[in-house]
Amino acid sequence: MKKKGAAGRPKRGRYGRSRARRRRLAGLLLVVAALLAGAYGLYGVISEPPAAIQRALYPLRYEEAIRREARERGLEPAFVAAVIYAESRFQQEAVSHKGAHGLMQITPPTASFIRHHSGITGDYRKDPIVNLRMGVWYRADLEERYLGDERLMLAAYNSGVGSVDGWLSDEDFDIRRDIPFAETKEYVDTVLEARSRYEELYGRDLNRNA
Repeated sequence: MKKKGAAGRPKRGRYGRSRARRRRLAGLLLVVAALLAGAYGLYGVISEPPAAIQRALYPLRYEEAIRREARERGLEPAFVAAVIYAESRFQQEAVSHKGAHGLMQITPPTASFIRHHSGITGDYRKDPIVNLRMGVWYRADLEERYLGDERLMLAAYNSGVGSVDGWLSDEDFDIRRDIPFAETKEYVDTVLEARSRYEELYGRDLNRNA
């Protein structure tokens, strides 16, 4: 909570102003990176934009924690990074209109389920590592539930297991073509594309030097 001065207005210290400037700069850099990437494609200078531009478009933070949690659950770190990218673009402050919080966009009901079955404690809303631990545990739980089917797992992470189980009750349902929710279909495709990008840029274990 921001402190208030005598006039009742929020006080903004040097750190607050500096952080705001950094956020504006980061946003500007992403816009410039996207424009440059488009320019490279438009004029055919090279087939792919330089790695520095791609890294700006696909950022990476908390890589040590991602590697640790992914190893503990038997998951690929680059895949976990791709889920974080699709969910929050690595912004722990992200909050969705549905009340999902943090890096991996955990909702209160999902957090309660995870706490009950995993024993993970802590404030997933404010602590990025707790949020990451919960999200990775839940992703591993879904992978086991759907026998390693990546598309089913991602669809359930986005739209819920109730939806996916309902779809699967139709024997003719094909996860590659029959997802009825446009948002979920786009989400699955976004994560799978991002996984390829993170593997190329940072390696499957996110240990490739910049």
